[in-house]
Amino acid sequence: MSTDLDLLSKTELWVEDIVLSDVDLTQLSVCAGGVLDLGAEDIFVTDVRDRRVVFDVVSPKVSLDAIAGKEDALLSALAAFPGVSLGQRASVHSHGVLGVIGAPAEQAADIIANAAKLEANLQAYVSRLVVVLSTGGEVARGEIEDTNYDAVKSVLGKQNYFIEHAGVVEDDEALIAARLGHLLGEGYGLIITTGGIGAEDKDKTIEAMQRVAPDLSTAVLAQYKVGHGRHVKPHVRVACGRVGETLLVALPGPTREVLAALPVLAQAMDRGLPPSVIAEEIAAPIRALWHAHKLAHSH
Repeated sequence: MSTDLDLLSKTELWVEDIVLSDVDLTQLSVCAGGVLDLGAEDIFVTDVRDRRVVFDVVSPKVSLDAIAGKEDALLSALAAFPGVSLGQRASVHSHGVLGVIGAPAEQAADIIANAAKLEANLQAYVSRLVVVLSTGGEVARGEIEDTNYDAVKSVLGKQNYFIEHAGVVEDDEALIAARLGHLLGEGYGLIITTGGIGAEDKDKTIEAMQRVAPDLSTAVLAQYKVGHGRHVKPHVRVACGRVGETLLVALPGPTREVLAALPVLAQAMDRGLPPSVIAEEIAAPIRALWHAHKLAHSH
């Protein structure tokens, strides 16, 4: 299994004790990329001076299998390139992840195996990082107490999830989408929003989530006739989608409905269900609550 590593902005590697004479730098980059399993668009020569050639890797990630212990192979390929001369002290250098190019070839297998274990552990940890984002003008203004973060913490915290709070956002589609976009870059495994899923004009959470997760799946909790009362949308829905390694879930605002959905959500994630199925799974207990509430009032 290939292990992809994030370069974290440390994208330069350079060769010392090298002299070029009438060399096509584009093709030299292709030569180096061929050794490191990088495409022609992924690596470029950015500087040639003082018996040094600097390459920049444009791709944000590299395959550890392709670069670990490849110093000798890279130097051999460059030495065979027309117009390139290597001195006796020729060597490859880099900061950060690319530095494994210079690792002894006999250690490459161990480096790859250890990195794969570390990556698996890191992915397992990240998948259990949860952040809760509340939406709604009443909550943002302090007119209604936000108890949903505590609700999520009380349920998922007992199942070894690590819960953080991202605060409250007004009922504004662009603002909610922007906050979601920021949270996606923070490395959470699960982003939960609460509120703003209704059929009124002020309810913007589903639309905001669709901006960052175009393949968002929704499940209908209730249907309304558009134009009846304050309803400008035909549905009240929950939602679930995935962006990269992050799962996004939109839940209602009432805390009792959040509490009803959370155990089912945890089970669905543990089973590795796709977002479309998760949306339906978390909708079921909320529908049951609504149905029971309706029956109680009818009697």
